[in-house]
Amino acid sequence: MSKKMLLAVIPMLAVLNLLAVPAAYATGVSQIVLSCTTPPPESQSTNGCSSSELVTTPPIIVNTTLFFVGGFWVWCQSPIGAGTPYGPDCAGSVYVEEVNLISGAGVYEATSVSGSASAKGPTGLQVTFTSSDGDMTCTLNVPTSPTRGGTSTLKGTCNGVPITFTNAVVNVT
Repeated sequence: MSKKMLLAVIPMLAVLNLLAVPAAYATGVSQIVLSCTTPPPESQSTNGCSSSELVTTPPIIVNTTLFFVGGFWVWCQSPIGAGTPYGPDCAGSVYVEEVNLISGAGVYEATSVSGSASAKGPTGLQVTFTSSDGDMTCTLNVPTSPTRGGTSTLKGTCNGVPITFTNAVVNVT
């Protein structure tokens, strides 16, 4: 093989290798834990997880209600049903502030969530959960290289609106 051809083949192999990472990543996963607690909108605190909602992404509005995702924790089993005998189920809780846009009254609710993990999305691993009252459904892409200590970024959608959570805790085993 000529040097010129070799120089053309190496970048192609690198790109193909990157495309294969998500599938391989999901194959070995047995558990996923996601956690994020955001300070309330009126807080000046920079501690904890932060949401892009109302900062760089649009608000989540359904009919006359504005929803703020205040936090969540979700535990999932294997996204492909292997590694545990229980399948790809997820459970946890989500904390949401619901603001009535007509009266301005806000209500904070913590509800249980259920959902599933799957070998999909741009990272090859996604978690989808819905609150037990049906008000909030989020699909989040789990990073392929989560960092320790609450410094990971989760991107996805909540009720169809793009959202990013920074400084989230992500543990994948």
